[in-house]
Amino acid sequence: MRAISRADVRQFATFLAVGVASAVVDGGTFLALHHFGLVAWLANTIGYALSVGLNYQGNRRIVFKAGAIPGALLRYGLLLGFNWLVSTGLVQLGLQAGLAPWLAKGLSMAVVASVNFVALRQWVFKRRTGQA
Repeated sequence: MRAISRADVRQFATFLAVGVASAVVDGGTFLALHHFGLVAWLANTIGYALSVGLNYQGNRRIVFKAGAIPGALLRYGLLLGFNWLVSTGLVQLGLQAGLAPWLAKGLSMAVVASVNFVALRQWVFKRRTGQA
C-alpha cells in the first residue's frame, strides 16, 4: 500500500467540492419537491437526475482529469444506477423510520459518497493498460 501524497489529498478535496456542488443541486431539488408534496422516490429521482451532468463532468474533467477513456461513460452509468437504488432505498427507509426528509436524504448522500471516490478513481476513470 502506498503512502497518501499531497496530490491525493488535493484530488480528494476537489472531489469533495464537486460533490458539495452536486449535493446542493440534488438535495435542494429533493427538499423543495418533497416539501411541495411530491412523493419521496420521485423527488429523489428528479434531484438525482439534475445533479448527474454536473457530477460526471466535474469528476471527469476537474477531479480525475480523465479526458476520453473508452467505457468510462458506461461504467459511470452503471455506478449511477447502483447509487440511485441505494439512495432511493435509504431515503425511503429513513422516512419510514421517522427521520426528517433532510436527514434521510443527507444520510443517503453520505453513504453513496463514501464509496464513490474509490469507485470513480479505481474503476470509472482509471486508465487501462495501453491507454495514453
